[in-house]
Amino acid sequence: MASGPHHLETDMDITRRRFLISSGALTLLGGLAACGKSASSDSSTIQFWNNLDNQELVTYFEKHFVDAYPGPGKVKFSNKSTDTIDRLIQTALAAGSGPDVIVTPGPSTGTTEYTKAGYLVDLDSYATKYNWGQTFASWALDASRIDGKLRTLPTQYETMAFYFNPATVEKLGVAVPRTQSEFEAYCSESKGKGLIPVAAGNADWKGANEWHMVIALNHGAGPAAVYEALQGKLKWTDPVFVDAVTRYAGYFKQGWFGGGVNDYFTNKFSTQYEQLASGKAAGLISGSWEFAYLPSYFGAKAGNNAKWDWTSIPSLGHNVPTNVWDLAIGQSAGINAKSGNVNNAAAYLNFLTTSKTSILQALVEKNAAPPPIKIAPADFGDNADPRTVRLYTALSTAKTIGYTTWTFFPQQTETYLIDYFEKVITGKLSPADYCAGIQEKFAGELRAGKVPPAPQPGVPLS
Repeated sequence: MASGPHHLETDMDITRRRFLISSGALTLLGGLAACGKSASSDSSTIQFWNNLDNQELVTYFEKHFVDAYPGPGKVKFSNKSTDTIDRLIQTALAAGSGPDVIVTPGPSTGTTEYTKAGYLVDLDSYATKYNWGQTFASWALDASRIDGKLRTLPTQYETMAFYFNPATVEKLGVAVPRTQSEFEAYCSESKGKGLIPVAAGNADWKGANEWHMVIALNHGAGPAAVYEALQGKLKWTDPVFVDAVTRYAGYFKQGWFGGGVNDYFTNKFSTQYEQLASGKAAGLISGSWEFAYLPSYFGAKAGNNAKWDWTSIPSLGHNVPTNVWDLAIGQSAGINAKSGNVNNAAAYLNFLTTSKTSILQALVEKNAAPPPIKIAPADFGDNADPRTVRLYTALSTAKTIGYTTWTFFPQQTETYLIDYFEKVITGKLSPADYCAGIQEKFAGELRAGKVPPAPQPGVPLS
């Protein structure tokens, strides 16, 4: 959340999502009845919980997003443990209490269940009052609607990128890839010269598997096909998806990701960053959250002269555009339906997500991912990293959206994608059977109305 605590430590959305998926915490919400003490009824106090992993971040957030809030009302911020915050929120909501402003790990995990349980306020009247339709990217508001009603605001957004070391690319003598043939030539050339073509690994977090499926589906099969499948108009068993997964799994089998399948399971994130900085790896495919981590491995901080840069993900399929931006909402925030303080909570939610000066200051100073509000290059100060300016300028003007699994896919389907991906790259499950498993999970969740809304492909992101 550009102005919120979740964005001040960009790995927290990953950690919380892992916790929720592994525990199945949100599957219980539909059966919980709201009862007991209500949420805050003190109209001068807005209760807000979130999770920051160190005191430095807490202090920064309190200064810029609590104490600096001009009102109406006064914010009482409480920092919670990453591993317990969602359980605490769920328990409190079931008892008819909890914070006035509720955070979730995004539309795919939490928002639908909270809405069906009656825990979230309809925000459409506030969208009109605060003109959110002109402030936020339309795709992000569309993705935040449940049954046609706006239930949350996106507080941070993410995309996927291809990271590289310019010096390494120069030594390779090949261009940074933009197309499937260029990507395959890039990987073949770098492996032939003893490099790891693309640093990769899931030793720190198994959920990294889904990043690869986001790339395989959106850049291998194409966003138009993914959108049709999300609407239930195309099955995940269609050859366009089976072929894309087969091709991507083949890249793993050739040792292009992580140095080999076995190494993929043992490579930590720190290993990948070190490989990219030292020139042992020719690239890294990951999310925009890496802007917060890479600086520690490059340049003065790391005691070397290495530099890093980024570009968009190359096309990996026939007729798939080279300008697809895989977009994700890393965190969402809504208003507790049991709050006695709804109007002031909405005012604070508006401040939290649209105070551009504070948001961009946090982005520049803390690499805090912003919410998907409209940002122009002129909005950044002189101290902004040009790579950051270029990223968010590109996102603001991009035309084609890709669909990340943690924003546009339902929870059980997302979990299946993560868990069974490893069987595909190890040869224990065929791509066709894997896609059949995706279809089986997805079909049930589609019938149950659990698929988050997705904007049509090709729409402007602004």
